[in-house]
Amino acid sequence: MSCPDCTHAQAIKHWGGFHASCHGCQVRALATGPAHHTAMQANAMTPAYRSALQRAFGEDWRAAHEEVKAEHERIKGMA
Repeated sequence: MSCPDCTHAQAIKHWGGFHASCHGCQVRALATGPAHHTAMQANAMTPAYRSALQRAFGEDWRAAHEEVKAEHERIKGMA
């Protein structure tokens, strides 16, 4: 995590601030967004979620997918 919004998001579960140019914010946005939620419910890489990953992270979308899953779990584990 690399910006003030990422820092706040570490302590505040539903922090709503994001920086468009921040990798951590992009990961967090996908982890809390509808495309990831739908993919999790389907237990599959849905076309919408994959497309969102590819738009945000380009060829690194597979690695970013792992980051998104980890961020989702981190947020889910917060009180």
